[in-house]
Amino acid sequence: MLELYYFPTATCGYKARLTLAEKGVEFVHRVLDRDAGELVTPHYLKLNPNAVVPTLVHDGHVIIGSSIIMVYVDEAFEGPALRTNHALERARCAAWLKRTDDAYLPALGAVTYGIFRRKEVLRQSQAELDAYYAAIPDPRRRAQRRSVVEDGIHSGEVTEGLRTLDRMLGDVEGALQETPYLSGASYGLADAALTPFVSRLNELGFAWMWGSLPRLDAWWHKIRQRDSFGTVFNAFPNVARQQAMLQAGEEVREEAIKILARK
Repeated sequence: MLELYYFPTATCGYKARLTLAEKGVEFVHRVLDRDAGELVTPHYLKLNPNAVVPTLVHDGHVIIGSSIIMVYVDEAFEGPALRTNHALERARCAAWLKRTDDAYLPALGAVTYGIFRRKEVLRQSQAELDAYYAAIPDPRRRAQRRSVVEDGIHSGEVTEGLRTLDRMLGDVEGALQETPYLSGASYGLADAALTPFVSRLNELGFAWMWGSLPRLDAWWHKIRQRDSFGTVFNAFPNVARQQAMLQAGEEVREEAIKILARK
């Protein structure tokens, strides 16, 4: 039995779900409600003490870490290979996966919260806000979250996040000079890993960030045509959220352009 725990809009959940879709692997969807506290229930914390998604459970064996899950799914199940046997291409794929975990994920989290999610958080009463911050166990993460929620795009976390994602887009453009996909001659794990990051920027109306990056733009068009993209990103339609994200992005667009111009 194969089970995947995730919540619908989780970046790392998208990575795992895209991989499963590309491999054609059937699994049980364990969809969590983050806002209802389902990431911190005793049951879930027993599976994933980090209180994050995704978590994969295969025949009772628990696997955590989205990039680890992606590699595991590619190796454990039949279907199209999402990594080549070419040593250099495998190394490049590993490098992309590491960057998504180490650099791009924190950056995207700061940008998402600082532009969009903060609006939802700030609707709470002061008592609810205090409890919201207190529920973040790590002091550093708590301070970062407070900064992006209260200061928005003017938070240093958001400013640096935008710059990191801008560098990411430039790196993708550079890599696509050599091969049609980030994984090499064909679609693979690196492409699946980067897709949610470009998608989130697109959801915020920030496609202007790659207006001068033709290879990335062509890659993004190809990615959206894949069956896996529709399977994953259209699974939980939410028109109100889509409109709110675009509006939030439009409200800060000029400031974001100024931030990137100052780099």
